[in-house]
Amino acid sequence: MTVITKAIGEKKLADKMERPLVTDTENSGNRDPKADPEAQHPPRDMAGHYLILRRPHLNPHSMTLYCLIFTSLLGMSLGVLGGVCIYRRYAREQMHRFRTGWYSIPYERSDNKMPFVSDELSAGLPGDTDFFKSLARDTEQEALVLDKSAQTNIRDFLQQQSKIFSKNFFREYFEIDLENERYERIDVPDFRDGRQGRFIHDFNVNLTGIIDLSGHCCFVMPLNRDRVLLPRNMYDLLNKMYNGYYELNTEVIRKTMRAVFPAIEDRESVGTYIGRECENMPIYQLEKINSTNTGGMVKRSIGGDVFGHFAGSNIVEYDIININEVQKKSGMNIN
Repeated sequence: MTVITKAIGEKKLADKMERPLVTDTENSGNRDPKADPEAQHPPRDMAGHYLILRRPHLNPHSMTLYCLIFTSLLGMSLGVLGGVCIYRRYAREQMHRFRTGWYSIPYERSDNKMPFVSDELSAGLPGDTDFFKSLARDTEQEALVLDKSAQTNIRDFLQQQSKIFSKNFFREYFEIDLENERYERIDVPDFRDGRQGRFIHDFNVNLTGIIDLSGHCCFVMPLNRDRVLLPRNMYDLLNKMYNGYYELNTEVIRKTMRAVFPAIEDRESVGTYIGRECENMPIYQLEKINSTNTGGMVKRSIGGDVFGHFAGSNIVEYDIININEVQKKSGMNIN
């Protein structure tokens, strides 16, 4: 009995299946026999096409430190820029709000048109030193002597002019509130036969404060709006004075005052400006002396000095008759 185990046509079918579906004719000679015959693309060299870098592992503490440094630098920069902006804005506001400057106020005089240079001094004013040198060219020594003499004459002339100016003028330093028109400060460092003082005119509380800079005490009295101009009007008047458009009324008005004891305890009642200037100083109320409250007798302190200033209308002098007593109570000796 014969058993058939393999079909006749099976060998041919196997031969057909052993052939690859796709054949790479270009690289068939260099093909690795172990490679996949059905692979569509040959294997590539990955190291030749890509750059592989190793990223270091960052410490969490280092990241926190970097963040803090960056935040602090940013905060400092913003703080500096903000401070500069605020300063510029505040400085600009202060510039427009307060106007300050020195002015020379003439004392009362008879002709009301006192020249800056008297006739006697102008007649003795030395001429050009070259003119004197041309008159004596015999020796250099004579020229030097003449030059030195001319310089001495000029120096003496300027000193005499300074004395004349100090006798006929006194200086005032103004600080004027132009924005709100609430405040005027006038410093008078060299008033004739007077004390070094500072006047504060507070238009909010209608008070005038006198600060005795040498005696370290303060006095307050009602604000006289007839003698003290408003800040804007005062500023316009000073401009006219500076440009020569206005002649001042330099008539001196003298007022006799007396300090009332004890010192004022409620400092808020004198206003912000006077209270700030009189910090750590006793403040006394001033009352005007007349025949009604003195019975016709005025007891004056020996060597009492006056406070004087110009605030738009006349030169006003305030003579405090009991200033020595004020100095004793304040624990100071009068200068």
